[in-house]
Amino acid sequence: MSGDFFQNMAPNAKRSFIVTVVLSAIAVVLYMFCVQPCADGLATAKVKLEELQGKQHRTNLDLKRSDTVAKDIEELDSALRPYRNAMLVPLLESYAMRAKSILDPLALGAGLSDVTYNDEKFRALPLPSPMPRQLYTRAAIKITATGSYQQAVSFLLRVEKEMPLVSIREFDFIAQQEPKSQSISIVLEWPAKGGLTRP
Repeated sequence: MSGDFFQNMAPNAKRSFIVTVVLSAIAVVLYMFCVQPCADGLATAKVKLEELQGKQHRTNLDLKRSDTVAKDIEELDSALRPYRNAMLVPLLESYAMRAKSILDPLALGAGLSDVTYNDEKFRALPLPSPMPRQLYTRAAIKITATGSYQQAVSFLLRVEKEMPLVSIREFDFIAQQEPKSQSISIVLEWPAKGGLTRP
């Protein structure tokens, strides 16, 4: 019956009907393959634009705070400096040589004589979890000297004042006939950098 309807139409009406159907089909195809993908692309671009605007806003805030951040970093660096400077670093591949260069003025100032320095075994420290990039240890330095008990105590007080992170592991005092020439043996533990766990 619909075929009869199309057959009974005037030629101009047929032409108009066909043009309408073709244009409708073209419109549907254009919408499906052009307009819809463009709309999806615009939605994606809008989301990306919002992300970039948020990032730019945060960057602008960071730039405004850059003077404050630089000041904060400087304050943290100055707060950490004593701990960095307290680390014992080897001199000529020996921790004892570095300790000698630091402690000799204190030992001589306390009146000790015949002072010698030797590397001792490092004490194993527990490993944190997760493993940090930089490990730390405590370098053990054995100091032997000759002097009185008061001189040994004076030396240890000077070490405690000048290097608060250094600790005493051992202290031996062997009595001799001469009160000012006692045999003194001290093992100091000093913070030092260990190995790197990863590059």
